[in-house]
Amino acid sequence: MKLQNARETVEFRTVLERGDILYFPDGGFEIPAGVRTALMGAAQDGRSFHKNIAYKPNLDRVSGLVDRHESETVRPAMREYSHCALRFLKSILPVYARAWKVDYASFRSIEERGRELPGTKRNDLLHVDAFPTRPVFGDLILRCFTNVNPEQPREWMTSDPFDVLAAKEAGNAGLARFADRQFRRVVTKSLARVGLPIVDRSPYDAFMLHFHDWLKGNREYQEKCPKYFFDIPPGATWLVFTDMVPHAVLGGRLAFEQTVIVSRDSLEDPGRAPSAILEKIAGRVLTV
Repeated sequence: MKLQNARETVEFRTVLERGDILYFPDGGFEIPAGVRTALMGAAQDGRSFHKNIAYKPNLDRVSGLVDRHESETVRPAMREYSHCALRFLKSILPVYARAWKVDYASFRSIEERGRELPGTKRNDLLHVDAFPTRPVFGDLILRCFTNVNPEQPREWMTSDPFDVLAAKEAGNAGLARFADRQFRRVVTKSLARVGLPIVDRSPYDAFMLHFHDWLKGNREYQEKCPKYFFDIPPGATWLVFTDMVPHAVLGGRLAFEQTVIVSRDSLEDPGRAPSAILEKIAGRVLTV
């Protein structure tokens, strides 16, 4: 597990798919000064159900603000940031861009060190990402972060990537139980079709949500797994598959982030996707 300087490679997909962090020390792209100004003074709602100021491109809506009236300033700034980040990502990862789905952008304004959150929402515990309301059905979560704090690094910790993690821990976390939920999946799809407010998740998505919480609550894993520490300096940008790489944020504030959902089929080696790894272990398809 390493931080791979983008200046030293042109194989961006290879770096990401082997579970490393793709790192642009110079930021990679420009975030307009007006965007920074609009966001630096925004008051984030510190309650646990708003972990960040979030921008939802499909709805052109912002959440996570203390004062909703601020959205008239924050929304266009977040929209412009999202456009800039997506242009950058398309320029360096055109194969992914052909089939990805644009997800949320966010601004992380609150200091992570010492932040009081419920155990399953703590950012300082190692975990892999999964979205409760936005299942990915076997595709991957790619996130682009930029540290816009002019003075403070963003302190990250990671562990061995998903192929190593799953081989050791997926069985202990109950993968077999989730792989056997095919009947429940049929019922859920039927209820969703008739308009009931039920999230239609694949067995893969259900397991990953469980695995996210299980890892955070597993003291032995948190204490004994290999750990790699990175201080991301002011102005730097980094990209990582956050469902492939166990990660935690130990300190820092003022960071932008844009998420895209990358098609499993667009990987150089689709067998490296977490969904493919879990299907191999379980011996059955988990994504339908």
